[in-house]
Amino acid sequence: MTGKRPPATTQDPPATTQDPPEHLHAWCLRHLVDHDAAVQRDPLATGVRQLAIDLHTRLDPAVNGLEALSGLVKHIGDKALHDRAARLAATAPACDWRAMIARALSPYANADVADLRPVVEARRVGVVFTAHPTFALSRAMREALCRIAGDPSSDADLASLPHAPDPHVTLDYELEDVHAAIGRAQDGLRDLSGALYDWLSANAKGEWWTLRPAPILLSTWVGYDLDGRTDIHWAETIRIRLEEKAAQLSEYADMLAAVRAPTLAPLTDRLIRAAAESAAQAALFSGDLDDPDRIVAAANRLTAESPDRITSLTPVIEEINAAIASETDTARRRALFILRAEMDATGLGVASVQLRVNAAQVRSAIQNELGLSAAADFFDRRAVAAAADRAAAARAQPVNFGAIFEEKMTARRQMMLSAEILKHIDEDTPIRFLIAESESPATIMGAVYLARVYGVDHKLDISPLFETPEVLDRGGRFMERLLDEPEYLAYVRQRGRLCVQYGFSDSGRFMGQLAADMAIERLHVLLSRAMAARGVHDVAAVIFNTHGESMGRGAFPGTMEERLDHVLTPWVRARFAHDDVPVHAEVSFQGGDGYLHFGTPALAGNTLCAIAEWAFNVPSGKIDDAFYKDINFSWDIYRGVQTWQEQLFDDPHYQAVLGSFGPNLLPVTGSRKTRRQSGTSATDAARSLRAIPHNAILQQLAAPANVSGGVGLVASREPERFLAHVDGSPRLGRLLRMAAAARNLTSLSILRTYANLYDPAFWTIRAARSADQDTTDCALRIAERLDRKNLDVSIDRLANFLSSDRRRFDAVCNEITRAAQGDSGFPPDLYVLHAARMTLIIHAFSLAGAIPQFSARHDVTRDDLIDMALELRFADVADILAEVFPAVPDTPAAFGRLTEKGAPASEERGYPRIVREITQPLHAIDRLIKEITVAICHAYGAFG
Repeated sequence: MTGKRPPATTQDPPATTQDPPEHLHAWCLRHLVDHDAAVQRDPLATGVRQLAIDLHTRLDPAVNGLEALSGLVKHIGDKALHDRAARLAATAPACDWRAMIARALSPYANADVADLRPVVEARRVGVVFTAHPTFALSRAMREALCRIAGDPSSDADLASLPHAPDPHVTLDYELEDVHAAIGRAQDGLRDLSGALYDWLSANAKGEWWTLRPAPILLSTWVGYDLDGRTDIHWAETIRIRLEEKAAQLSEYADMLAAVRAPTLAPLTDRLIRAAAESAAQAALFSGDLDDPDRIVAAANRLTAESPDRITSLTPVIEEINAAIASETDTARRRALFILRAEMDATGLGVASVQLRVNAAQVRSAIQNELGLSAAADFFDRRAVAAAADRAAAARAQPVNFGAIFEEKMTARRQMMLSAEILKHIDEDTPIRFLIAESESPATIMGAVYLARVYGVDHKLDISPLFETPEVLDRGGRFMERLLDEPEYLAYVRQRGRLCVQYGFSDSGRFMGQLAADMAIERLHVLLSRAMAARGVHDVAAVIFNTHGESMGRGAFPGTMEERLDHVLTPWVRARFAHDDVPVHAEVSFQGGDGYLHFGTPALAGNTLCAIAEWAFNVPSGKIDDAFYKDINFSWDIYRGVQTWQEQLFDDPHYQAVLGSFGPNLLPVTGSRKTRRQSGTSATDAARSLRAIPHNAILQQLAAPANVSGGVGLVASREPERFLAHVDGSPRLGRLLRMAAAARNLTSLSILRTYANLYDPAFWTIRAARSADQDTTDCALRIAERLDRKNLDVSIDRLANFLSSDRRRFDAVCNEITRAAQGDSGFPPDLYVLHAARMTLIIHAFSLAGAIPQFSARHDVTRDDLIDMALELRFADVADILAEVFPAVPDTPAAFGRLTEKGAPASEERGYPRIVREITQPLHAIDRLIKEITVAICHAYGAFG
C-alpha cells in the first residue's frame, strides 16, 4: 500500500454506530496506518482487507451498521466532490476576453480589412457536445459541483444530495442538459464577438464592420447519434431539430428586440412568427410516429409554403448588414455585430448538427448496387473505384417523407433526413455525417455516392471515424487512397473541407491510451503530408478528436490548453502550417462530465476563452523535441506499449474479471446501452462492453491499466535512454505525466482484496471459525458456489500481470512521476471507500447464503439467486425475493363480498422477517454500493 496518510493519533475515539461520519472517517484512516506494519511483514496481507474486516466487526451491518456506513460514504464523497470542483476550476482560470483578443491579434494592429479577413473569419476550432452515458451525478449535484468550482466557500447544500444519478436518464433528459450547456456556451461566444468588435473598431482600417468573425463553432450529437442505438425514431430527430430551431429563432428575436432599433421591428416580428411556426411544426412530429396519417399531417405542415416560414437566414443577415453599416449608435451597432456573428456560426438551430451512423449500416445500404456480396469485398481496391464510378454517374432524386417512412436502411434514411432538413428547416448550415468504425475507403466513397443520390453532397460533410487498431495502423493509406480518387477530391473541393474523426476513447480501450494517442498523432501528420503531396491546399482539414473527461477516454489531466495540445499536438499543428494546409480542430465534451465545463456562465466563458486562445496561438517553425528527432526510439515506445496493451486486452483473466461482477458496480448513467449488440459473453466482455463502462470498471477496481500499462515495460528496456528521451521531449514528458496520474490512482492491493472476497477459502475459514450453525451453513453455500467460478484466480493473475509492469514503471520513472504529480500517491480516502464496499459485499453475500429453500414453481432456485448475488446483482435478487417471499400476500377484493362469516387470516401468512432481514437490506446495500462507485469516480475526475 502506498500513499501519504495522516499520522496515527491517540485522540480519535473508538468508532461506534452513533459516531459522526467524520469521527468514523478518522478512525478508518488511523486503522489504515496501524495496519501498515502488518502489511510490510506479510506479503499476502492488505490494509484495505483488514480495514474491511474491522468495519464489518465494528459496524455490524445486520444491526444498524448500514446507516453508519452510509454516513461515512457520504462524508468522503462530499469531500471528494469539493476536490473535484477545485480541479475543474483549475482547468480554465478566469478569463478576460478583451485581453485575450488583444494578445491574439496584436500582430495585426492597424491592418487593412483585406489583411484581417482571412485571420478573423477563419473557423479555428469546434466544440462538440455529445451525450455519452456519463451522467453519474444527479443534475442537482452537478449544479452544486459547479457552484463550488466558482466559489469554494459556496453554500451549495450537499447534505440532501446522494452521490448517484437521477433515477431515469432518458434522451429527453440529456437534451435538456445539452441545451442548457449550449446556451451558456452561446453566452460565452457573445462575449467573444463583443471583444472582437471592440478590438476591430479600435485597430482595423477600412470597413471593419463587414468582417464576419466566427472562430468557434458549436455542434451537437444529442438526438442525432444512431451508432449503437435503435431507440431514436427518425421523426423524433426531425422534432428535435425543429424544437431547436424554434428556440434559436426566439433567441434571435429577443436579441434583436433588445437592440431597440425601430427600423428592425418588422424583422423582429418575422422572427417571432417563424419561431412559433417551427414550434407548431415540431409538435406535429410527436405521438405515434409509426402512424402514416400523423406523418403526412406533420410533413405537409413542414413543407408547405408560408409567410411565417424561414429556411434560410441569408435575407435576415442582409438586413442586419445594412443596419450595421448605417447604425450610428455604438451600443446598437455592437449588439447587431454580435447577433450577426451568432447567426453565422449557429444558423437555424442551437448548434450545427452531427449525424452519426455505423460503417456496417453504410455498407449494407450500398453493397448490392456496387455488386459487393460481403464486407470483405469493401477492402478490395476495386470497391473504391466502383463506388467512385457510381458517384460520378449519380443524379439527385427527389425525396419526401413517405420515402423516409418506408426506408428500412439506416444510412439511406439518414441521408434522406439530411435532404429534408436542408430543404425545409435550414438551407444554410452544413450537416456532418459521421461514420463510426470506418475501416474501408469504399465505405466513405459509397457515402459520397448516396449523398449525391439524395442531393445533399453540397452541404454534407462525410467523415470517417478511425478508432480500431487496424484502421489506426493503416489510416494513412486509407486517406491516401481516397485522395487519389478524383471523385472524392472533387467532393471535398466542392465542400472546401475534408473531415476526419479520431476516437481516443475506443482506440484507448483496444490498445491503451498512450499508444492510441501516438497512433492518432501519426495519422494527423500523414493526413497533412498526403494533402500537401497532392497539392490540396484549397481544402481545410477538419480534425475532430473525440475524447471524454477521464484519462481513460483521452482527456489530459491538466489545463484546457494542455488537454488540447494532447489531442492535437503543437507538432501536428506546425506540420499543417508548414504544409500550407488549413486545419480546423474539433474537440468533444461528453455527457454530464463534459457539460460541467459549461455548468455556469463563468465556467463556460473561461472554458471557451482558453479554447479560443489555444486556437489563435498557432505554432510555427521547427519544434525542438527528441520525440520527433529520435523517431526510431519513439516508435519502439509506441510498439512496446501497444503490444503490452493488446496482450492485456486478449488475456482471458482480464476478460473474465471485466465480465464478472464489475459491470454491476456501475449505476445506469445514460440512455445508451452499456454493451454492444454482439459479443456479450463473460469471456468476451472487454470487446462487448463499450468504452465508458470498460474504463469505469477499471477505475472501480483501482486499476486504470489502459492508461499507465506498458510504460514500465518500455522504460525498463533501455532506462537511461528512456529518461534522456523524456528530458529532451516535452511531448513524451506530457505522455508520461498522463501515465503517472493513472499510476497514482492505481492500487493493486485493492484489486487483490477483491480476489479474497471471491476466494472459497475465505468463506470456508469463516464457516470453520463460526460458532453459529446458520452462519456456518451460509458461508459454506457461498464457498460452494464460488468454487465453480475460479474468479479469485483470474483476479490474482491479472494483479500479477499488472504488478510486474508497475514495478518497472516505478523503478525507472519514480522521480519523474513524483515531480509531475506532487508526490501525492494513492488517496487514502479511496482505501476507505473500497473497504466500506467490501464490508457491504461480505454482508450481502452472507444474506444471499441465508436465503431459505423454496419451491421450484418460481422458475429460479436458491443457487441461482446466490450466483446472481456473487455477480453483485443485489437489487435483482431482492426483487425476485419480493415475489417469492412477499411480506403480506394481497387479498383479492372479491373476498370482501363473501356472505359466510369467518375469522381474518393470520397476520403471519406472509414473510415479513425475510423482507426485513434479507430483501430490504439487499436493496439498501445495492444503493450504497452505487453511491460508493460515484464517490470513487470523483477521484478520477469522471465516470469511465
